[in-house]
Amino acid sequence: MNLSIAPADDGLIPTPFIRYNRPLRALLIEQQAWFVASDLGKLLSYKIGAPFLTRLDSDQLRHERLAGKPEPELLVSESGLYALLLVYCYHPENRSLRQWLSNEVVPALRDRCNLDTRLPRRRMQQLLGESLPVMDWQGNLWLRWRDAVGLLENHLHA
Repeated sequence: MNLSIAPADDGLIPTPFIRYNRPLRALLIEQQAWFVASDLGKLLSYKIGAPFLTRLDSDQLRHERLAGKPEPELLVSESGLYALLLVYCYHPENRSLRQWLSNEVVPALRDRCNLDTRLPRRRMQQLLGESLPVMDWQGNLWLRWRDAVGLLENHLHA
């Protein structure tokens, strides 16, 4: 089941993720993760334009209309995203962005399709003004210990 699809003609509904106060809209289309190219460019501080896009394969790009937008947006597939991060827009600081995407964003996006409420689900949660990955299981939110400690340290120093 594709939860990204809205009712007919309303466009696709992306899931927003926040990193450094910048949104990244992502979708799951046919069980594949796709990311809005303009949002990705803002996170990378690159204009994702023709020089980068011509390097990607045709199956790594697509245009789709998103809910609330009149014009189609350019989307980059998960494999296209990693190609941009690790090859075409390489910078050592992109390692933490890649880790965030592959360890938190993509699993949370895929878990949205898990309709069995008995199973744990990963998602992003706003806690004390920060967006953190949590596990929603049996009616409780579970937070990684290192994230909890970091959250408390940041909150106490603020």
